[in-house]
Amino acid sequence: MEGKVSLIYGEAGVGKTNVVLWLLSNISASSKGEVLYISTEGPLYSAALSRYPFKDNALFSEVYDSNSLLQLILKVYGNVGRELKAVAIDTVNNFYRSEVGYDANAGRVFNAMLAFLCDMSLKYGVTCLLTAQVRGFDDEVKMSGFQVLKYWCDNVIRLDRLEGSMRGLFIELPDEVNLEVRYTITSKGIELLSYGH
Repeated sequence: MEGKVSLIYGEAGVGKTNVVLWLLSNISASSKGEVLYISTEGPLYSAALSRYPFKDNALFSEVYDSNSLLQLILKVYGNVGRELKAVAIDTVNNFYRSEVGYDANAGRVFNAMLAFLCDMSLKYGVTCLLTAQVRGFDDEVKMSGFQVLKYWCDNVIRLDRLEGSMRGLFIELPDEVNLEVRYTITSKGIELLSYGH
């Protein structure tokens, strides 16, 4: 995932925010560069922050519409030389799924955001972690903007509920990586249970 754009998706409550905070805290702990977490869902993430050992190189921000998210990404892109190691957007399609129905520019703004993130990863090695919520599962994914997201992302990771409190992390893209990770979310954060091919 390092230096790539990774999409982490799953239904509400499956642990997307916790997984992203856990990954970001690991990058924060092992790096001198900055990490940035952007919430599109208000301050809900702050309840989980105490579970993860962030250093003082971690920055947190909240945005409330697509334009403010794009402006923040442009600001970050303009200052990417400041040793930014990772940026996470939780949830990247939050505004798009509501705006696409009435705003003719919603698709352009969404693509522009993803293009800048992709360019940051390609040119500067910035790790980009994106979460997306789905409306439910049947035979196909019901996610606003999924085809657009899949186009811009190097990795696609699905989170599912398993038996009891167990969760599963499944790598869907790249195809050749056949990895499944089982984990739970505790008061101390992500607890890895098993992983294998």
